[in-house]
Amino acid sequence: MSGTVRASIDGSVAHLIIDNPARRNAMSLDMYAAVPDAVRAIIESPAVRVVVLRGEGDVAFGAGSDISEFTEKRTGRGALHYNAVEERAVQAIEAIRVPVLALVHGPCMGGGAGMALCADIRFAADDATFAIPPAKLGVGYPASSTARLQAAVGASRAKDLIFSGRVIDANEALRIGMVDAVVAKDALDAHVAAYANAVARNAPLTIVAAKQALANGGAAETHAAIAACYSSADYAEGIRAFAEKRRPTFEGR
Repeated sequence: MSGTVRASIDGSVAHLIIDNPARRNAMSLDMYAAVPDAVRAIIESPAVRVVVLRGEGDVAFGAGSDISEFTEKRTGRGALHYNAVEERAVQAIEAIRVPVLALVHGPCMGGGAGMALCADIRFAADDATFAIPPAKLGVGYPASSTARLQAAVGASRAKDLIFSGRVIDANEALRIGMVDAVVAKDALDAHVAAYANAVARNAPLTIVAAKQALANGGAAETHAAIAACYSSADYAEGIRAFAEKRRPTFEGR
């Protein structure tokens, strides 16, 4: 099965792209293994302030894990290795310090939904569909992905989606909290690009500290990150720009 997960960086906005359009961007084991390196390429660029997670093209975000590999690679002891590789992939996405926006066209299923749930904010096209289908296959859904699903939609709705394996449309996904906005398909890419650029113009130290606080609560490093904002050049620039009635130019320092 061909395909990869790759990084593309354009100034302050990076794209993490699930690239296997011939298979509706289904994820192979090798593709999961490629995620940490793609993420590393993004986070090693100091200019990046926002990451957009998406599938290649506008047909599908991700059809899930490639089931054709399961007999050979996700059975018995092989399943432990497969699950560990998938877990490293989602942990790499979740550990990105800057905001991650998921841009969802079409199907977002199983492992694809697990990756989307690692994003901070999820935008869906009006043709998007979602499902958590492991119960239809006998697969053990990863505990961390189950926890992320519960955090997004609540315990009873997470149980519904996992127990039934049913497919939901974009409007239901919005209603239950699985996505944060639904946009007309032909407007979604431009909408997310505009949102990403707006976030990238804001003070990056403030945003990173806020993301850290939301993830870690009152941890000491969170308090330090918040305190550092007040001694930064960006804080001085923000106050000065407000007084001068102009848009601030933040440099992340």
